[in-house]
Amino acid sequence: MAVSTNVSFLLSSVLAITTLAASQTFKAQLAESKGMTILGGGVASLFFMFVLTAIGNLEDILMGKGFELQLIPEVAFALTLSMAVAGSIHRVSITCCLIFSLVILYFMNNISQKTHGVPEAAPTKVEKKKRR
Repeated sequence: MAVSTNVSFLLSSVLAITTLAASQTFKAQLAESKGMTILGGGVASLFFMFVLTAIGNLEDILMGKGFELQLIPEVAFALTLSMAVAGSIHRVSITCCLIFSLVILYFMNNISQKTHGVPEAAPTKVEKKKRR
């Protein structure tokens, strides 16, 4: 079930703030063991997804439909912000956040292309003329 751009902006903003608050609240527990530092990177990559969605929705609201997110500055800003959040948890969480965020970005791009992309034209056959 799809929601409007305004509601999506509100939801993604609230989820980003909630994820940030939870990661800072449980910072000590997330830094305790190797598995938890990886989980900290995963939480920070979810923060990346929510922030990127909020930025995209805000641009749709302000700039109009059809405005696309660019690698620089929007994606780079969201990635830098999420890596800073991961860095506040543990140094290893930064690397995990980067890897998880790139995977999330790949899948977000695939979903976007399937939803909003222009369908590819079927390849046409080129018949070669026979020489006599």
